[in-house]
Amino acid sequence: MQSIRCTGAFALSVLVWLSGSALGYGIAEWTSSLPEHQQAIPEELLVFDTDAMPSQNADEAGVEHTSVDIFLFILSRNVMVYIWLLAGLLSAGIVTFLVLISNGLALGQTLALAAQSGVSAGAIAELLLPHGVLEFGAFCIAGAVGFQGFKLASGRHDWATVKALRLGLVLAFGAVALSVAAGVEAFVTMHLAPTPRA
Repeated sequence: MQSIRCTGAFALSVLVWLSGSALGYGIAEWTSSLPEHQQAIPEELLVFDTDAMPSQNADEAGVEHTSVDIFLFILSRNVMVYIWLLAGLLSAGIVTFLVLISNGLALGQTLALAAQSGVSAGAIAELLLPHGVLEFGAFCIAGAVGFQGFKLASGRHDWATVKALRLGLVLAFGAVALSVAAGVEAFVTMHLAPTPRA
């Protein structure tokens, strides 16, 4: 059976994600330089993460979200992203590309907003790196698998060859890596993140 090497596909995943991040950062910088946007960033946008995570403070309905609630929210969101990345196997890699580029755009815009609001590069690194390395790595591995869909669609691989990808192992790795990343983000990062909410 022909083995599948995903090194190039992994590099492609990283490149697409980073390209999306650079584009998102550039778009946020460009829009903030437009005359109609030459005003202070609204306080509600100064929260560092754009995941629309539930706050640990009581929300408008009076519901208080615990770290466990936040963990489950982050984990479920990231598992869905992971599954969509793997869906590239069934879509010639198109879904994988779109998910990677859109997540990169969101990250780039978040970084730009954080920088514009005065968050230092060191603080951004402290908030992103502990969970981001695992999350980013897991997403790029799923992306590498999803990009194999192009070879399937073009006839360079068949479904028998795809078994060499060990999808069960890829899913197990994703579940563990994303669980650890969500745990770090919910139980550590969220307590360190600056929030302007009263």
